[in-house]
Amino acid sequence: MRDIWKAAVEECEQNRDFVLATMLAVEGSSPRHVGTRFMIRKDGAIVGTIGGGLLEATVQEFAVQALGERKSHRAQFSFTGHDAHQSAQMICGGRVEVLVEFVEASDPSARELFGRLLDMTRNRRTGYLLTSVDMGIGGERSGTVAHLLLDERGNRTGGFPGDGEALEVKPPERLLKPAQLLDVPGREYPVFLEWIHPRGTVYIFGAGHVGVCVAHLASYVDFRVVVVDDRAQFADREKIPDADEVIVVESFDDFFAADELDEDSYAVIVTRGHAHDKTVLGKTLRTRAGYVGMIGSRRKTALIYQALLMEGFSRDDLQRVHSPIGLPIGGETPQEIGVSIVAEMIQVRNRKDMIQGREG
Repeated sequence: MRDIWKAAVEECEQNRDFVLATMLAVEGSSPRHVGTRFMIRKDGAIVGTIGGGLLEATVQEFAVQALGERKSHRAQFSFTGHDAHQSAQMICGGRVEVLVEFVEASDPSARELFGRLLDMTRNRRTGYLLTSVDMGIGGERSGTVAHLLLDERGNRTGGFPGDGEALEVKPPERLLKPAQLLDVPGREYPVFLEWIHPRGTVYIFGAGHVGVCVAHLASYVDFRVVVVDDRAQFADREKIPDADEVIVVESFDDFFAADELDEDSYAVIVTRGHAHDKTVLGKTLRTRAGYVGMIGSRRKTALIYQALLMEGFSRDDLQRVHSPIGLPIGGETPQEIGVSIVAEMIQVRNRKDMIQGREG
């Protein structure tokens, strides 16, 4: 999403109108989730994707029309039978509701909104984006779109009539889906709510070859990345440019005295030796980290587990550990191992989002 906000800011600065297409609701299977969006520039260039295939091509046609008409639309696309099978990525027997939003680049409120969104995502801050979609479903029916951005400090950007009532019906964070339509009492049309929050922080313990590869790939898929090592020559920001933070410690014990991992934390233990791995694993298991993975052979893992059991850890504690770390793709090089580790973290993250969505 950061790339889309960045492109939106650029278009506003160049005074070029554009269209945002956002998936508001999905019935049936779909290659992308609710809240996914892409941007269509005036020259036809696209930033982002809602899954490609027939759906995206059809929405692009609506977007081009919206640019020409300078109007926003709320449309529903249904693909069944022959149309659904024209693309392997198309939903089968399902429907997708999409907001095709025309954005006038000269509008100062648009410039402010997208600038704030870019700043929040770059700095991994949390907040809520509420979109008032005052129009019915139907490609021929246009209407108005307005936004309210609320950050974690309560600072507001934009707004629309009745936004206070919309905030009152917002579910608590523990039940909040990443994006959803809200029915607000007294409003004819729903409000689209998006929860803006960092998609997990990965703490990489060890700045060797594998650690550097994991840092690069994890950053690419929108994890916040913190690399920790006790060797300054390895924990060097110039060598790990993708990391959000690089920390040099006297020992790995020192890091845990200053920081506490929570449910949105992913611990990747790839230090240079068994003793350091054991230290970090023991410390990590005393936190609430949502993912704990340790590199190493089954023999090494068994030895570390036995030592931790003798120190009072339980079998249930050790069940939290992904070891050998990563999905079993047969990786051998640091790059391949990095891919397997980051793939496993994505799997865990997406499962959390699915569970959260069902609870909501």
